[in-house]
Amino acid sequence: MNDPYAAQSQRPVVETADGLRRAEARLDAIGNLPGDEFLYAALEILTGELGVTCALASVVDERSLERARTVAVVRDGLRQANFSYDLAGTPCADVVGESTCFYPHGVAGLFPADEILAAMGAEAYWGAPLRSARGDVIGLIALVHSAPMVESAGIDRLLQIYAQRVGAHLERTVSQSINERLGRIVEESASEVYIFDVATYRFILVNKGARDNLGYTLDELRQKTPWDLKPKFSREDFIAYVAPLVRGEVPRLDFETVHCRKDGTCYDVDVKLQILDFGGERVFFAAIQDVSSRKVAEEALRQITRRLNAILNNTSMAVFMMDERQHCAFMNEAAEKLTGFRFDETQGRPLHDVIHHTYPDGRPFPLHECAIDRAFPEKSRVQGETVFIHKDGHFYPVGFTASPIEDEAGTPIGTVIEARNIAEELKSREALASFHEVLQARIDEAIAQREKVEAELRQSQKMEAVGKLTGGIAHDFNNLLQIIGGNLQLLQKDVAGSSKAERRLDLALTGVNRGAKLAAQLLAFGRRQPLAPKVVNLGRLVRGLDELLRRALGESIEIETVISGGLWNTLVDPAQLENAVLNLAINARDAMGGQGKLTIESGNAFLDDTYAQQHDDVKAGQYVVLAVTDTGSGIPPEIMGQVFEPFFTTKPEGQGSGLGLSMVYGLVKQSGGHIKLYSEPGEGTTVRLYFPRDVSEEDVVAAQGPTGPAEGGTETILVVEDDEAVRSTAVELLGELGYRVLTAKDADAAWAIVESGLPIDLLFTDVVMPGKLRSPELARKAQIRLPNLAVLFTSGYTQNAIVHGGRLDEGVELLSKPYSREELAHKVRQVLAGGRRRPPDDAAAKVPLATASMTSAPMTKAPAANERLSLLLLEDEALVRMALADMLEEMGHATTEAGKVAEARQKLASASFDVLIADVNLPDGSGKDFVVELRSRDPAIAIIVASGDDSASGGTDGFVYLPKPYDDHMLVEALDRALGQVR
Repeated sequence: MNDPYAAQSQRPVVETADGLRRAEARLDAIGNLPGDEFLYAALEILTGELGVTCALASVVDERSLERARTVAVVRDGLRQANFSYDLAGTPCADVVGESTCFYPHGVAGLFPADEILAAMGAEAYWGAPLRSARGDVIGLIALVHSAPMVESAGIDRLLQIYAQRVGAHLERTVSQSINERLGRIVEESASEVYIFDVATYRFILVNKGARDNLGYTLDELRQKTPWDLKPKFSREDFIAYVAPLVRGEVPRLDFETVHCRKDGTCYDVDVKLQILDFGGERVFFAAIQDVSSRKVAEEALRQITRRLNAILNNTSMAVFMMDERQHCAFMNEAAEKLTGFRFDETQGRPLHDVIHHTYPDGRPFPLHECAIDRAFPEKSRVQGETVFIHKDGHFYPVGFTASPIEDEAGTPIGTVIEARNIAEELKSREALASFHEVLQARIDEAIAQREKVEAELRQSQKMEAVGKLTGGIAHDFNNLLQIIGGNLQLLQKDVAGSSKAERRLDLALTGVNRGAKLAAQLLAFGRRQPLAPKVVNLGRLVRGLDELLRRALGESIEIETVISGGLWNTLVDPAQLENAVLNLAINARDAMGGQGKLTIESGNAFLDDTYAQQHDDVKAGQYVVLAVTDTGSGIPPEIMGQVFEPFFTTKPEGQGSGLGLSMVYGLVKQSGGHIKLYSEPGEGTTVRLYFPRDVSEEDVVAAQGPTGPAEGGTETILVVEDDEAVRSTAVELLGELGYRVLTAKDADAAWAIVESGLPIDLLFTDVVMPGKLRSPELARKAQIRLPNLAVLFTSGYTQNAIVHGGRLDEGVELLSKPYSREELAHKVRQVLAGGRRRPPDDAAAKVPLATASMTSAPMTKAPAANERLSLLLLEDEALVRMALADMLEEMGHATTEAGKVAEARQKLASASFDVLIADVNLPDGSGKDFVVELRSRDPAIAIIVASGDDSASGGTDGFVYLPKPYDDHMLVEALDRALGQVR
């Protein structure tokens, strides 16, 4: 930094007696200079007479005692701009610490953080504190020189004199500044301020606010006294009124009066008068507030209050007003009557402590639990009901509304509370509530009854719809099964000796039987299966199933049978019940994972009226209960309501038809019983079957199904069947058995044969046929014409003709389609041996559906392939897998079979294959996922996806989709396309 005065500032300090005297004398000469002029003149004298480089005066910053600001700086004879600086790390900090500091040389090195010293090129420093009249340090005066200095008593004395004079000057300047500011504040104040003499009572000072309001100038007011402005006071009255203040008996007088303006108008004022001492001079100081507006408002409020009191005291509603402290500020007459307290007894007290402090049971009622009290802090209206305490101590119910009272700014300043005694209202309300409860109960009862009826109707319609659906399918479907099954049995004789052909016939007949079982389960759920009920003892029936159950469930399932003593009889179809128990047992085995305990119990039970009301399908009375309990995984609560629905199953896809429990449900309902399911996940399941008690003697139940070899005869049988294929099959089966067979395509044609007089031993007729004459009517008329005629009905769906109430009519014999050669032979012999049967009535009634089943198409011989292929067949259905293997082996190919994905992985790991044919839905995974994985590993293998689900065809790029069912031609085409993709 270039300093133009650097050369001059290097001269040594000149100390002479004359110089010190001149410096002291010149200080007296400048004592009258105002403000900063005095400060700069003093520093110029010091620098000039002593020859120092720089002199400065600083004051400590009032806002931060860690900083200082200069009030005058003279350097090399020139006045410099003032600046602020941090005291820390400077020699000035030592001076402010109330001591004179002298550093004769090297001061910049001693305080390296002081940038100002460095900029000045300072070598020596001499400083002294500035003090107030009370001795407090308020700043400092310092000499800074660019050359070393020698300590001198004369210079030190001179510096102390200058410090004293500069400090006093600064304090005086600050005091004047404060007084000037206070004067400006008073002058500009909106309130009226008056200062007048204690002796003469004449005004000395009146601020602008007062002058503007009165209309007088200050000179005019200095000629006046307070009683000149206050018409309510005379001179004597005012002097007497303020005498206690003058004598010092009171510190201040507060009063209200009236001031008159110069124009003659008056206004109300609030006066606060006191005596102040200004430097030994006593004066009156009056702070006056114009309260005209407030007085007008107060008067308006008084008028409003008078009107409000008139209203409040003439209303029957009790009204309370609370102030900002929630203390009672008002009660109307109705409130006094309600509480028993007078207003003067509650005024200034929290209302809660007077009438709301205790619960009726004697417990204290804390304020924070009081809903009424919430209106004020929450600034919201609160309504409700509570209990008050009367002055005489009794409790009474009240309805209340508490609303906050707010000022113009929205600040709560109180609460208004309205209350009324609601004792009579509560009685009326209770009576009305009681009436409403009774009315609501009747409405709920009526709605529940309607919903019950609607639910029963929906269930009935649902069952009827399922029944119609299954019944409609059953007739044609079972006819198809009968055609297939009958012809397969006829074919058995032709292929006898050919093991391969016999095996294929067995597979085909197994498929027919499975289809028939599936249809029978559907018919059972729809309650359209023809039942042949017998009076049975469930204990004996269950014990008879023991060996069958052990074979079906395996050795890993422990079976326990518990039969109660004195077990009642019941009326049920024994064969269907055995099938139901077997279904429940197999479901239990699957739920237990093949290992666990199965308990079958049978006992007597009584279902009372209460239970019957809770279950729409139950009639109160005596029942025989059959319970099947397992220790399996249980059923989740969310699906409990679905387990009896047809086709619903929790088993993996492809491992259950979902008709087992549906069949059980249908049997129980068709038998007039009740079924109840109990289950907990992880604990097991219990299924309880309730059958009505039958007081009849137990019937002798014959063994079910044909026994012994099929026998024929030479009798004449009239076969009546509208389906030509079914009729031809039946004729051929009966012909093989040795019978003479007559045929008719409907009941009208059959009646013509009966009337022709031909000898007929047995009428074998379908139940459902077209034409005017129905089969039951044909049988009735034929037996009248031929008294010794035996009648055997056959049908896949009886459709109310010979079944009523779910049971075969008395004396009616029925052979359900599809039937085997052996079943036909035994049934014909049984009916012929029984002689004439009573013709059935042709009355209509509700019936359950009969059997339905699956069909399969005959396989044509596949063309021989050009080359022998090695194929892996991934199919979980054993019959389908075996049939496919036979078709491929007929074509000359080699096959390997796998029923699960895991088995297929093992086969692929141990051998290579040209083609994989895979089903989609498999027990342990997705066939589609597996073939995608295999394609990524082995691009050379040809892959065919075979499925009966059309949706499986999506996303089969790189594979060939083969829809089920397929024949040999479709299979060959799929093989060619699959091989073409990889070759």
